[in-house]
Amino acid sequence: MLKIDHPQVYIYSYQISSDSKTDVRSIWNWANSLWQYFSQDKSLVFSQANLSYPLTKANKLTHSNQIDGSLRFCCIDDSEGILARIGSPETDENEDLEIAVALTQFNVNNLLVADSHQNWLGQTILITYKSETYQQPSKHLFREVADECLRHLFPEVSVRPPFYRATELFDSPMFEYSSPQSQVQVFVYLVDDDIEGKLGNIIQPLFELFYHRHKITKAFIDSRKNYDLLKERYLEIEQTIENLEAKITEVSRIELRTRVDSAQSVDIDESLKYLKTKLKELLRESLNYERALECLEDFNNTINIHVYNYQEKLFQIGDKLQPLTDNLTTFKFFVDRTCPYFQEQIKGDLGYFKHGTDLIKIAVELVGGIVDIEQAECDRALERKIEILGAGLGAGGIVVSAVSAYIDTPLVFRIPQTGDRIHPAIASLLWSLLAVVIVAGIVGLINGTWKINGRLRLFGRKSVAQLPDSQSPPVNDILPEVEVRDRRQGD
Repeated sequence: MLKIDHPQVYIYSYQISSDSKTDVRSIWNWANSLWQYFSQDKSLVFSQANLSYPLTKANKLTHSNQIDGSLRFCCIDDSEGILARIGSPETDENEDLEIAVALTQFNVNNLLVADSHQNWLGQTILITYKSETYQQPSKHLFREVADECLRHLFPEVSVRPPFYRATELFDSPMFEYSSPQSQVQVFVYLVDDDIEGKLGNIIQPLFELFYHRHKITKAFIDSRKNYDLLKERYLEIEQTIENLEAKITEVSRIELRTRVDSAQSVDIDESLKYLKTKLKELLRESLNYERALECLEDFNNTINIHVYNYQEKLFQIGDKLQPLTDNLTTFKFFVDRTCPYFQEQIKGDLGYFKHGTDLIKIAVELVGGIVDIEQAECDRALERKIEILGAGLGAGGIVVSAVSAYIDTPLVFRIPQTGDRIHPAIASLLWSLLAVVIVAGIVGLINGTWKINGRLRLFGRKSVAQLPDSQSPPVNDILPEVEVRDRRQGD
């Protein structure tokens, strides 16, 4: 039966500061739950008003002869932190305790782990114990003790983090249970009086070291969610571009057939409406995509900033523990091995998704260019119509002005009789209309609005424009000419 002396559980819990006073899942409610369960004083209520920097003085609690503890609070950057200790007093009756008896009563109803919520950063739990029985045991036995401590402190398998690695701190074995993307990190550590004194000298920098660790981990976890969102929006943009490409290809084919068969027409207004709609959708999707990409860059910046801060805290701890800086490999492993993985992963994601930004820009420029071309063709057709009608009406006005000066007979409306002559006013109107038709026709022939074969495009269907005719003669006109030429050669 494995036994330990004076086990202690130190809980470092962090969350981003929130203005909400009704968040039922905050670490403040968690701290109050701990206090109300373990303390005999039920009146004390903890809140953000308890915050300060550095860590506040300990609010001590006493549960029984086997359990006591304390709560301390700290404000760090944009976040809040709580350091809770639940352990066995260093008395003779708390030596040679069975692990099951010693640790199971520390975590009734899983009180030691705060509820996960949006602003929660995570927790680091440091389990320390002393042992006079096993001064020189094998490493296998140390691991067995650590596994038993974790199993009895977290009886629920879903809450218990997996074993990560074994290391040493101050030449004493330490076992870490977590994963690179876990918000709960647990250390099981064999200590003595000397090590406890060293840990007491680095309470504040160690508290901040774990804080930066959780800021880095939380940023990477959020970046994975953002990656899924970016991937989804990237696929949406790809689908929009594919649909747009199919539509452009379809319109191009219709225009090609129109050049061969002049009887077929292309609905320019419908094409413009479709392209403008798709352009708006693409711009909206592009905006959402850019925002998600900016969030990914923000997560990358957050990781870089807190990696630097994490290293600074390691230097501070090293200065306090000189010349024992080589013993900090336990904490250096995270910044030397895990953080570069996070940074390279996000760097690769940014490189991949920035290609999507280039794709969007090309698609927007392509659609915008097509819309401009189509709009220019419509505007040119309208200008031709205005030019023809303006020239015709101008000529008609000139004729009317010239003729009206010689009209002296008043216009009388009566039933026409045999031998009546056309009234001069009516004659001037007819001359004016004739001038309108002749001048409009000449202008239409000059600018190509009327076809040579006599078909009129000026008064075609609204919102339907035909592409220019091919310069080659119609196939139906060529065939009779060939037959006549063959007949003459036969004669």
